[in-house]
Amino acid sequence: MSVDQRLIESQKNWIPLEANPKVLTKFMQGLGVSKDWKFCDIYGIDDGLLEMIPSPCIAVILLFPITPEYEDKRINLEKELKEKGQILSDKVYFMKQYIGNACGTIGVIHSVLNNANVMEFNENGFFRQFLDQTTSLSTEERAISLMKNGEIEKSHEISALQGQSNVPHEDESVILHFVSFVHVDGHLYELDGRNSFAINHGKSSPETLLKDTAKVLQMMIDENPAEIRFNLMGLVKKQEGDEDDEEEQEEEEKPEEKK
Repeated sequence: MSVDQRLIESQKNWIPLEANPKVLTKFMQGLGVSKDWKFCDIYGIDDGLLEMIPSPCIAVILLFPITPEYEDKRINLEKELKEKGQILSDKVYFMKQYIGNACGTIGVIHSVLNNANVMEFNENGFFRQFLDQTTSLSTEERAISLMKNGEIEKSHEISALQGQSNVPHEDESVILHFVSFVHVDGHLYELDGRNSFAINHGKSSPETLLKDTAKVLQMMIDENPAEIRFNLMGLVKKQEGDEDDEEEQEEEEKPEEKK
């Protein structure tokens, strides 16, 4: 058995991240993304609600329930695409998921690194270094690199403990899963680390990313109308006067308490 295979088989589960924009924003920025970028809630997929999302929105993260029906469809689609093929740009950054409950972190990585051309990184931060180290690697090798990276594991753990919901045990079964949607090279891609490759959902553009993603999500909802556990977040550029910025400024301006 190879060292990497032993690593995969012995890898423990992580504590799941909460679908909380503030938690994911702090997590992302702590790993070296400029504070000009943040995650925000997307409250629905009708045109009116999508128009409320700040522009540019460069990625969408979806948290949704893994049902037997969804798993059957996912596996069948992957088999079909392996046989028929699909347009898959070599500019897409995709990695496998070998760590239990790490889908939130991998969703953030997919969202950020597929937009490295428009985002600003700290040169000494995780994202810049990980991108430089793994760009030429395979999807499996990228997953191994993530498993060996102590910085990302520690950051994930800290962020997982910052949410508002009850923190599940790292070995507790979690049926909710994060995936990312991004625009690359004129197409909309769904990035799910449980798959062998990214899924191309057709033509798209930076301007239509939100509406194109909404069409895919509407199909998911139509296939399982009784399910309401969907949570959407967008990766957006901060706008002048954002409440988050004002809160941070207020914190900085608070006088130190006397001891």
